[in-house]
Amino acid sequence: MSSESERKLSLEELRQMNMPQQLPPEQYPAATDWPELSAALGAIGELLAEQNLTLEDLSRRSYPGPTPKQITELLQEMKAIHRLLEQAGKKKERRFSLPRFQLPQPTWTWLVVPAALLGLWALWYGWAAFWNGLATLLP
Repeated sequence: MSSESERKLSLEELRQMNMPQQLPPEQYPAATDWPELSAALGAIGELLAEQNLTLEDLSRRSYPGPTPKQITELLQEMKAIHRLLEQAGKKKERRFSLPRFQLPQPTWTWLVVPAALLGLWALWYGWAAFWNGLATLLP
């Protein structure tokens, strides 16, 4: 299968292929077409004038721009998007941490309970010693 570019062409064939093509002669509108063309140009001119007036009216109007509330909302949305993009760029890491246990903080009221227990034990021991001493004196 040979393509067109691979085929060997004679010098005459190459000249014919590279010869400039003959352009058709230019045709100008006839005298009968001039009124129709001038009416079309007039309509286009009127449309352009209307568009210019509309553009001038629009350029005179002042645009108030966004309100401060809208600006703050846009900033918040941009910050949220920025945070999401930063998270999306990071690799997901597996993190492991041991659970944290909070021991209770001792206070002065905690010392009351052991002191009370120590006092009750001393009373019990003293009462037991007194009773044993009394039991040995009285047969």
